[in-house]
Amino acid sequence: MDLVIDYQILHDAAAKIDALESEIGIVTDHAQGHGLVPATGGNVVSTSLGAIGMALEGLYVAWAGPLRDAGTQIQQLSTTFRSIAQVYFDADATQAGAVQAGIAMSNIRDYPQEYAQYEQALAAWEQLDDPNNVPYYTADGQEHWMSVPRPTPPPVPGTTSTGPTGATTTVQQGGIDQYDPNHGPQITSETTTYSQGGQTYSETTTFGPDQGWHDGPVQNTTTTISHADGSQDTITTTYTMNGSATTTDVNTANGTSTTTTQTRTGWDAPWQTPPTDNGNTDTTTNSDANTPAAW
Repeated sequence: MDLVIDYQILHDAAAKIDALESEIGIVTDHAQGHGLVPATGGNVVSTSLGAIGMALEGLYVAWAGPLRDAGTQIQQLSTTFRSIAQVYFDADATQAGAVQAGIAMSNIRDYPQEYAQYEQALAAWEQLDDPNNVPYYTADGQEHWMSVPRPTPPPVPGTTSTGPTGATTTVQQGGIDQYDPNHGPQITSETTTYSQGGQTYSETTTFGPDQGWHDGPVQNTTTTISHADGSQDTITTTYTMNGSATTTDVNTANGTSTTTTQTRTGWDAPWQTPPTDNGNTDTTTNSDANTPAAW
C-alpha cells in the first residue's frame, strides 16, 4: 500500500489552527483579572454591565485554565503539521527545481547545435527542385510523391522559463564556452524558484569559469538554497579535471550552523564524508555564541 502525504492540506490546517489559537488567546487574555470583558468597540468594566458583566467575567476566569492548556496542545499540533508539510514540500521542490534547472540550462547549451542542424536541413530543402513533389520509392520499387515542408528553426531559449512542474528558472550566461563542442554559451548563474500553497523553495547557483569538458562543463559552484521552514543551505563545490572534488554544505537553522563536508577521488568514485580530528563529520556552531561548538 502506498502512503500519500498531502502537504498542502497539512500546511493549510496549521494556518487554521494558528487562527484558532489566536481566538483562544482572547479568552485567556481577558481572564487575567482586571475586571474587563470584551464588547463591541472595545473592552468594558464588567461591573458596569451589572449581573451579566459579572457572569461573563466569571465565565472567562473559569475557562481560562482549560483553554490555556488546549492552546498549548493546539500549538504543538500546528507545529507538527507545519513541520511535516515543510519536509514533504521541500522534497518535492528539490526534485522539481533540479529537473527544471537542468532542462533550462540544457536548452541554452544545446541551442547552437540545434540551430546548426536547422541550417543544414534548410540548405538541403532549398536544393529541392519542387518541395511539393519530392519522389520516393517503396520497398517494391514503386515511385511515389510527397511534400516536404520547409524546416523551422528551433525556438530561442529565453533567460527565464517555467516547466510543467511549475518551477521557474532564470539563467544568466557569459560568452562562448571555449571547451563546449557545440560552441554553446558559458552559464554563469541559475536561479530556480518553486512555490505551492504559501510555501516557497528557492535555489541560486553561481558557476565559476569552465576548466574543461567532461560530459559537460567542469565548473566550481556555490549554491544557496532557501527552504520553506526558513533554514538555508550554502553549498560550495570545487572540481578538478581528474574528477576529484570537495563539497561543503553549511546549513543554518534557528541560529545554529551545521557544516558537512564530502569528497570524492574521481569521476566515478562515490562521495564520502571524511572524519574530523575527533572522529565526527559535522561541525555545529551557534551564531549567538562567541565560541563554536564541534560535535
